[in-house]
Amino acid sequence: MKFRRNPKILRGFANSVIGHTGAFAPAIFAATIAVIVVCVATNWRRERSLADERSIVAGEIATISSRLQTNLNSNVKLLQGLAAGVAVNPTMDQTAFSKLAAEILQPDSQLRSFAAAPGMVVKWVYPEKGNEKAIGLDYRKNEKQRDGAMLARNTHNIVLTGPVELVQGGTAFIVRCPVYINDGTSQIFWGLLSGIVDIPRLYQDSGLESTDLEIAISTVPEPNLPKQVFLGSLDTFSKQPVVTFVDMTYGRWTLAAVPKHGWGQNSGIATFELYASLLAFCVVAPIIWVGFLTKSRQKTIEKLRLHKKKLVRARQRLEYLSLHDALTGLPNRRFIDQMISQPTRPGPEDCLILIHIDLDRFKEINDTKGHAGGDTVLQATASRLANLTGPNDVAARIGGDEFIFASWSTDPEPKANALAQQIVDTLEQPLSIDGAECVVGASVGVAWETEPAVRRRDLSQLLLNADLALYEAKKTGRGRAAIFTEELRSATIHSKELADEFNHALDRDELVAFFQPQFNADTLDIVGVETLARWDHPRKGLLTPDKFLDVAERLGRSGDMDRLILQKALFELTRWDSLGMDIPRVSVNISARRLAQPNLLAELSALPLARGRLCFELLETISFDDLQPVLNEIIPAVKELGIEIEIDDFGTGHASIVSLLRFEPRRLKIDREIIKPIVTSPSQRRLVSSIIEIGRSQNIDIVAEGVETMEHAKILKDLGCHLLQGYALARPMTSQQLIEFCRTKSKGLTEAG
Repeated sequence: MKFRRNPKILRGFANSVIGHTGAFAPAIFAATIAVIVVCVATNWRRERSLADERSIVAGEIATISSRLQTNLNSNVKLLQGLAAGVAVNPTMDQTAFSKLAAEILQPDSQLRSFAAAPGMVVKWVYPEKGNEKAIGLDYRKNEKQRDGAMLARNTHNIVLTGPVELVQGGTAFIVRCPVYINDGTSQIFWGLLSGIVDIPRLYQDSGLESTDLEIAISTVPEPNLPKQVFLGSLDTFSKQPVVTFVDMTYGRWTLAAVPKHGWGQNSGIATFELYASLLAFCVVAPIIWVGFLTKSRQKTIEKLRLHKKKLVRARQRLEYLSLHDALTGLPNRRFIDQMISQPTRPGPEDCLILIHIDLDRFKEINDTKGHAGGDTVLQATASRLANLTGPNDVAARIGGDEFIFASWSTDPEPKANALAQQIVDTLEQPLSIDGAECVVGASVGVAWETEPAVRRRDLSQLLLNADLALYEAKKTGRGRAAIFTEELRSATIHSKELADEFNHALDRDELVAFFQPQFNADTLDIVGVETLARWDHPRKGLLTPDKFLDVAERLGRSGDMDRLILQKALFELTRWDSLGMDIPRVSVNISARRLAQPNLLAELSALPLARGRLCFELLETISFDDLQPVLNEIIPAVKELGIEIEIDDFGTGHASIVSLLRFEPRRLKIDREIIKPIVTSPSQRRLVSSIIEIGRSQNIDIVAEGVETMEHAKILKDLGCHLLQGYALARPMTSQQLIEFCRTKSKGLTEAG
């Protein structure tokens, strides 16, 4: 049942109350009001006291955080100074290292020692006394230090780990700095330089031991395990602590602090309640209480008004920060998404132009100049793009080294082409980093509306079109602009369909192995076979590797393909042996992804294979420099298992003979493009002869691919080539065809004999 507001009913209720209470009504009314006021005031005072207490704790913990960050950064600067000295003279001895370290180590720093590890093995320490056990430490084999060391090596960044148990005793924080040396053409990883940070001194110098707060420090923002907290207790994070952060380019710590005796112990609330209660009971004059309440109400309203203004300003500031990039000040990806979802146009006939920009050499700048140099590049790029914007243009950074330039035009094609070229030319201009001129450059993808769009999916598709065009620009080279076309979309769809089909092909065992024999150049006896992958496509028939190798690499499944083809090759080798065929060995290609798989050696060790029966062919186009650390470990281990190494397609890649011979391959296969012209070109014959001579001097057999005529075979034999492979002798064939080929060849030799 609902009651309506009726003045007569309200007046009747008031008169009834007054009649029952009589003369005590004003006092009861005043006392009731007083109790309410005391309760409200007590709660307000408690909240204010707690806010003041948290403010004091926040100020103290902020000071400690600042000191920690300052001390750690100072230690890192000292370590970087020492790293610069080592990079200048990487062949120094222990005495020179100690002298350099002594000059750099400051008496007021928390660093207590240094360790230099060329090739990831500690060779020099300072001071030597007390750190002798650290010499010879291999970071790659030490479980407690391997992860931090490998992280510094692989990311090319400074890494702070700890607390870590030291081999020389005790625990400490370890700052690791990768050191690179310049061989005249590129930066080469030399090793790691480590600084041992004294934990007690770091805590003391940062004020952690002289505070009355209960402090805990964690390596994650919201720890839930005790091992994630390396100072203090995990319980501190559950006591409504004041939280702040120590931000470093090489890591982030979370600091939580509460008073040692808990919150609200010194607020004086009980005394306040007592006196307020006494005052409330003494107050009997309703007019005084009404005046007090009126004044209190006015103050509260004023505070609420001011608080509301602060909230509005804070909300506006947060909204701005959420839509803009903190480093460059440009709009961010969220801004672009909102622009796409709620399009606003200068005019009803204007079409949107989107230009997706990706810096070409940003990773090189980060690797050589560090993150500070990378930030300088990003800020300079943002400034240049902002200078290109007109009244209705938007330049935004959407992440990493990627930017978006948006514009509108009633005739979008000419404006889009002009803007794209202008952006490429502008970003190609040199900029100064640490006093040195650097050229970064950019590739751009361009897409525009053919007519004004009003639906979100149209504009979202426009951004995808610009992405496709950017991918095409990156494929064709640096410093280019590519325009989206429907043909490009069709090619992308076809590539996606082929990728899906290839995934299914691996699952359905549609890949088959073909084999091409290799012959002794002198006797034309079969001395081995090369295994070649073919895709038995259900609709397109038999596909050669050039149709699907790129797809396998993009999908990250080239390693799975290599494993499958190896299994098929070894199965057929066992079959040939059972038939009495004399096939000395089988060769299979191995990709960079397969070489890097951690379980490779375990799988190979389990193969029941005689030494010398299996050979791995490494494409020369594999980036030997990028894979150098992996190859240095894997290749010797593979050879130890009795598996031979062969360099395939020699002459097509960028690796030098020195870098190739460093792995001591059993054979070197000359690419068919080098072999093909030797019939008519004396210079090509001399080139092949030189390669053969190098092979002989290093005890490496030379295999010639692409032997298309018997004249090729004769010339190569006369030049001293060891092995021949090509259509003139035998084409790639199935295992059954190879069996028939060998039987026919054997029968022919028997009849000839």
